Parts: sequence; C-alpha cells; structure tokens
Amino acid sequence: MSFNYPELKHPERCNKCGACMNSCPIHAILRVDPFEVDITKCATREDCFICAMACPTGALVLKEGRKEELKIREPGGT
Repeated sequence: MSFNYPELKHPERCNKCGACMNSCPIHAILRVDPFEVDITKCATREDCFICAMACPTGALVLKEGRKEELKIREPGGT
C-alpha cells in the first residue's frame, strides 16, 4: 500500500516560514531548518497534500512511499 510524504525538493526556494509545519494536521513535519519529516505519520493518512499546498514557494513536492518498506521502531529504540 502506498502513501505520500513531503520532500524538500527545492531547498533554495524554502524561506523557512513554517507554513508546512503549521498546516500539518498530524504534526509529521518536525522542523523546517533543517527540514525533517516523520514519514511514519504520513503513512497513516491517504492523499494528504495539505503541507505541499500550504508552501507559498513550492519548495515541497510529494513523494510516494510504500508502507511495506517502513521500518517499525520499538518504543525507545532505533
């Protein structure tokens, strides 16, 4: 099963405004400088493009991932 997650494809466009992070309903974007996203949270939603739409500069693109490829971490582990 696939899911979408944001990638900072155009870092030169990012003005670090935080619009993507503030718009994410599941708090998957952990920080914008440097850009970090928890794709395991994105995997819980289908067709969520809110962060990419909120980006005023078009710095984010959506990539496709597969849930089967996610490494599940144990609490407190790596």
